[in-house]
Amino acid sequence: MADLPPPDFLHQLVGVKVVNVVSGVAGGLVRGLIAKGFSWPQRLSSAMVGGLTAGYATPAAMPIIRKWLDLWSYPTGDIEGSVGFALGLVGMTICDALIRWARRWRDGAPPFTPPRSGASSP
Repeated sequence: MADLPPPDFLHQLVGVKVVNVVSGVAGGLVRGLIAKGFSWPQRLSSAMVGGLTAGYATPAAMPIIRKWLDLWSYPTGDIEGSVGFALGLVGMTICDALIRWARRWRDGAPPFTPPRSGASSP
C-alpha cells in the first residue's frame, strides 16, 4: 500500500488533473513574462487562465494530438504535460477568441441589405 501514488485531490474535487493545471500555469506564466507591456496583474491572470485552459482542454486535445502524431509514427509516450504547457501558453488567446465568437453569435449577423436596383455596374 505504501507504493501507491498519492491521490490526485484536484481531479477528485473538480475533475482536472494537477499535472495539466501546473503545466498550464507554467505556460501562462511564460506567456505573461514574454509579452511586452503586461502589468503584474495581467501576468498573473494569464497564468490562471492558462492553468484553467490546460486543465479542462488537455483531456479533449490529447486524442487529437495522439492521432496527429501517429500519422508520422512518432512515439507519443507521456506528452500530457507538454500539451498542457502549450495550451497554457495560448490559453488567453483561445479564451479571447471564444469570447469574441460568443459575442458575435449573441448579437447575430448584420442585417442583409440588397443592392440597389438603379445602381450602374462598371
